[in-house]
Parts: sequence; structure tokens; C-alpha cells
Amino acid sequence: MDEETLVLAARKGDRPAFDLLVGRYARAVIARHLAWTKSAAAAEDLAQETFLRAWQGLGRLKDPRAFGSWLLSIGGYVGQEWLRRKVTDERFRRSAVTPQALWTESGEGPDLPLAQAVGDLAPEVQQLLSLRHDRGLTCLEIARELGRPIGTVTKTLSRAYAELRARLDPE
Repeated sequence: MDEETLVLAARKGDRPAFDLLVGRYARAVIARHLAWTKSAAAAEDLAQETFLRAWQGLGRLKDPRAFGSWLLSIGGYVGQEWLRRKVTDERFRRSAVTPQALWTESGEGPDLPLAQAVGDLAPEVQQLLSLRHDRGLTCLEIARELGRPIGTVTKTLSRAYAELRARLDPE
């Protein structure tokens, strides 16, 4: 069967047709992920994620003849997300928000009340604040990096700001 026919069949829910497409591209997708991860196990996991996203997004593929390049571009996005998560996790482990890390706007010394208030927040809230303010990420970028819904990120940050305002200015 030619690729276009397999894609059209897979779009209609024909799982064996999609499995044939996976078989044709598995080595290329795994090789691409192996270049990112340098780990066969991680590359296979990312390949599975790539194929899952392809299966879920097959209806959005405009040209069935472009399946191969479309699939590899999905693989590129999956690999970039993996790398971003890895870098973010490593940076956060090395530099979590601590009271000593917060400084006044003038840069002269620590803003102790603010530092103490942030230090009293839950570690996951401190992580969100760190990503937002230390790294300058948008809420959408934070949501993508952490794999959380954007509403969860915005609501958590909003509550954190309200709690900090209440602690710092009780009136």
C-alpha cells in the first residue's frame, strides 16, 4: 500500500494502517530522538510519544503525502520539549528560590520580609515563582515546561501573589 492510502485509512480509524506507517518510520524517529537523548530507552519513550501525538493529530495533517516530514517535525517538537524539561529540572534543582536569592529592587541587599514570605510558600509554588520571575517565562511557557494546564499555573500564581500581598501588607 502506498503512504497516502495508509494515511487516509488511518484517519478513518484503521489502526493496522497506522501501524504500517509506524513500521516505516520507527527507525528514523528513534534515530532522531537518540541524537537528542543519547539514551536508547529515552529515545524509544520519545518515539512512542511522537507516534501517539501523530495518531491523535492525524486529522490535522493537510497533505497525506507529507506524512513522513510531518511525523519527523512532531518528533522534533517532542525532542525539544524533552530537552527543555531536562534543562529546567536541572536548573531548578540547582537554584530553587530561597529567601537569600531575593533582592530589593535597588539591588543593595535582600528584601527580608519578601524573602521570608516566599520561603514560607510550598516548594511547587516557589518553583512557579522562580520560573516566572527568575527566568522570565510566561504562564503558557511554564505550563508547557511543567506539563500542567495553563489554568492551573495562572490560578496558582494568582493565589501566591494574593498570599504574598496579604503577608506583606495586612491592611
